[in-house]
Amino acid sequence: KKNNFNGNKIIKATKKKKFSEFNKLCKEEKGLIKPERIVKEINSVMPDNTYIVVDPGTPCPYFSAYYNFKKSGRYFVTNRAHGALGYALPASIGVQIGRPKNKVVSVMGDGSFGFAVGELETAKRLSLPIIFVVISNSVYGWIKAGQKSSFNKRYYSVDFSRTDHAKVASSYGIKTWTVKKPNKLKKIISEAIKYKKGPCLIDIISQPLEEAKAPVSEWIA
Repeated sequence: KKNNFNGNKIIKATKKKKFSEFNKLCKEEKGLIKPERIVKEINSVMPDNTYIVVDPGTPCPYFSAYYNFKKSGRYFVTNRAHGALGYALPASIGVQIGRPKNKVVSVMGDGSFGFAVGELETAKRLSLPIIFVVISNSVYGWIKAGQKSSFNKRYYSVDFSRTDHAKVASSYGIKTWTVKKPNKLKKIISEAIKYKKGPCLIDIISQPLEEAKAPVSEWIA
C-alpha cells in the first residue's frame, strides 16, 4: 500500500536542516565554548554504551536534541518534565552503581551543581568512575532566557558570581580540569575517559544560555 505521508522523507529533511545549523555552531573557535560544541565533543569520544545523565537546565535541551545514541535502550537519563535542579549529580551515582561496567557522564549547569555539590563526597568515597561535566556560565540560564523572551529582559535574581567548580571538586579529592577554549575540549574529555582512579570533573566555561541558539520552540520561565 502506497504511503502518501512520506514521513521518513520529511523527518530526514528536517533533521538535515537542524544538524546543519548545529555543525556550524560547533565549529566556532572564537568566544566562549558553545553548548553545541560540548555535546559534539562528548558524543565523538564516548563509548556507545555510555549513560548520559543530564540536569533540566542548560544540558537537557541540547543533549535531547543533538546527542546521537548509537545503541537502542535507555542510555539517556533526565528529569526534565519535573524540573528539579540538582538531579544529575546524585542520579549519576545511582546509574553508576546500577551499571558498574558502563561509562557514566553527568552533565549539569553551575546552578544545578550548587544544589547537590555535597554528593561529590559520596562519589569519591565509593570510587565511582563518573565523569562530571559542569556547563559554567554564572547564571540560571533557562530562567534568564525566559525572562529575556517573555519579560523584555527584566532580569531578576538569575545572575550569580563565577564559582571555580574545579577547585570545589578538588577539595573532595577529585581529579579536575578547567576548559576555556573550544579547541582544548575534546582532548580534556579524552583524558577524563582514560582516568581510572575514581570520579573526575570538567569545568567548562561556556556561553550563557540567553545568548545561545537553544533548540527550544518557546522559553517558559
